[in-house]
Amino acid sequence: MLVREFLKEDPASAREGKSVAETRELMEENNFRIIFVVDDEDKLVGFLTYDSIKDQPGEKSIDSYLSRSTLHAEETDTIDKAVSIIKEYSLMVLPVVDSERRLVGVLTPGRLFEKFSELLNFGQGGFWITLPCGGPDDVERVISVLNDQDVKLLSLLSAGEEDEGEIIVKVGKVENGEALKESLAEVV
Repeated sequence: MLVREFLKEDPASAREGKSVAETRELMEENNFRIIFVVDDEDKLVGFLTYDSIKDQPGEKSIDSYLSRSTLHAEETDTIDKAVSIIKEYSLMVLPVVDSERRLVGVLTPGRLFEKFSELLNFGQGGFWITLPCGGPDDVERVISVLNDQDVKLLSLLSAGEEDEGEIIVKVGKVENGEALKESLAEVV
């Protein structure tokens, strides 16, 4: 999965050279604690925090307070790479750029949660089952049991090492979830 599938497009940004007053107003209107700064070609040059400009003279340029960080993800990066950056640096927002380094979006933990919730069918009902996994054949056997019992598979995850982990499945409505779990446990 690529970052472009998860990003929030068209983020508000400030241009280099913009006044502190204009930028502060934009941040206050949108309740931003941070804003990304771009050049005349919309290329990412850094970011500003609200705290860095809140008490500064309004007529001054934001350029004096700009942090010229290069930390970002590209829209063609894997979501794994972007999540690793967010986790490693404890970020609340990660800028996303295109191949020309133009700011095209942002990625936030909230956005990730929203998208993964959709992918995993959270809030859609169903029944979660966690099983031990001894290898790839176990996944195939679990799917076979679900097919044989005509159970709708909503999500399937694997966690841990390939030969020593877990299979986590979410299935649609079933009459007896415990009986299904027992049937699945017999094949793994």
